Amino acid sequence: MTAPLDPPPGPLVGLLARLAASLLPLRGGLPRPEEIRRVLVVRTDDRVGNALLTLPLVRALQRALPFAQVDLLLAARRAQVAEGLPGLTVLRFDKRDAFTHPLRFAKFLRGLRRQYEVVVDAAHWHAFSLTSALLSRWAASRWLAGAQRGPAQIYSAAVPADAALEDAAKLLLGGGLGLVLSPQPLETALGRGPAPVGGRFAALNPGARKADHLWPAARFAAVARGLLPLRSVVFWGPGEASLARAVVADAQGAAELAPQTSLDQLAACFRAAALVVTNDTGPMHLAVACGAPVVALFLDEAGLRWAHPGPRFEAVVAAPDEAPVLAAAARLLDSARTAAEPAPP
Repeated sequence: MTAPLDPPPGPLVGLLARLAASLLPLRGGLPRPEEIRRVLVVRTDDRVGNALLTLPLVRALQRALPFAQVDLLLAARRAQVAEGLPGLTVLRFDKRDAFTHPLRFAKFLRGLRRQYEVVVDAAHWHAFSLTSALLSRWAASRWLAGAQRGPAQIYSAAVPADAALEDAAKLLLGGGLGLVLSPQPLETALGRGPAPVGGRFAALNPGARKADHLWPAARFAAVARGLLPLRSVVFWGPGEASLARAVVADAQGAAELAPQTSLDQLAACFRAAALVVTNDTGPMHLAVACGAPVVALFLDEAGLRWAHPGPRFEAVVAAPDEAPVLAAAARLLDSARTAAEPAPP
């Protein structure tokens, strides 16, 4: 499950990276850990799962650098996944402001310039992001670490991606700062309010951003029937309403359609759910961050890079029918039931 790298960026991207390295010099070298006072972690892509997967890196840096302020820059539309977490400042970045609100964008850049001794570019391991790299270089005054997946000269240290799991791969970026980082749990402050779905239920999430991550709707319906008497509620996001309705119709009374939810309401439902069954997609990571027992469906073994080790997560790969999914669900539900039982006197 070593990270498959996308083709390297073209010569123009390499030229811009070299130009940035020349025009935005870093001075002073890598400070000793006890000297570091401000660190910025940068993740600019607009995906819920990617924003969430950056948080363990941030928390690990906070633990490793107890005297430093560690901030996180996220795409503005996804900043809410991290906002409200204790001890964390989140900077909202909106690339569109460069065209729609240029004065606001200029003010943002001016406030960011050389404000951090150390910056970590936490963009994708498998594809170089020029936006993330340039923004990271702009913010750094002494040292910049990033993944070795593009023009390495823009970084002070370019770290190879050789970890099997995405969580672990992100922690390897600490090596670019001379640190060995320890794993931290996925977390979010979302979903602390009341859930719009009541009672005891299993949350089914049959949608996914990528078509090759979609387990068939008919099999989700079969899972709903197999989970009875536990009722299933089918959740859906933008463009997924017809898919969710198909699951409900095929479930023959074993499932109901969830109301339209915001990301915060979806998180509240995951916190309330007895079980979450989901494709490999952003809501999978959100459910884990909310502490839900999760059965995650992967259509091939390569997807296991985005799995989450732990007793409340079951990965099912290339399931031909509902049987292995229901077996995984039974294990998680039994484990939750045992944990809830009072200890013997």
